[in-house]
Amino acid sequence: GTAGHGVSLDFSLKDLYAIQEIQAEENLFKLIVNSLCPAIYGHELVKAGLVLALFGGCPKYMDDKNRIPVRGDPHILVVGDPGLGKSQMLQAVCNIAPRG
Repeated sequence: GTAGHGVSLDFSLKDLYAIQEIQAEENLFKLIVNSLCPAIYGHELVKAGLVLALFGGCPKYMDDKNRIPVRGDPHILVVGDPGLGKSQMLQAVCNIAPRG
C-alpha cells in the first residue's frame, strides 16, 4: 500500500505498455522537449531548459525533523520578444507538474 505517502497511483495494463513504449524511444529527451507546448513551433532550447527545470533543482525538505523531500522552486528567467509564447510555455510547465 501507500500508507504514509498520501498518494496512490493506479496504472492499467494499457498505461504500462504506453510507458514502456515511451521508455524505449531512441531519443527520449527530444520526445519530451517536443511534447511541451506542441502548438508553439520551435524554441527547442527554451523548452529543453524548462523540461530540465522540472527534473532538477536544489533539494528541499518539508520539515527538518522528518526530512520529507519535496520539489524545490525552480528559478527560471525567459526573455524574448512579445508574442513568442513565453507565458504559455511557463504555464504548460506548471500544468505538467503542479505542486500540492
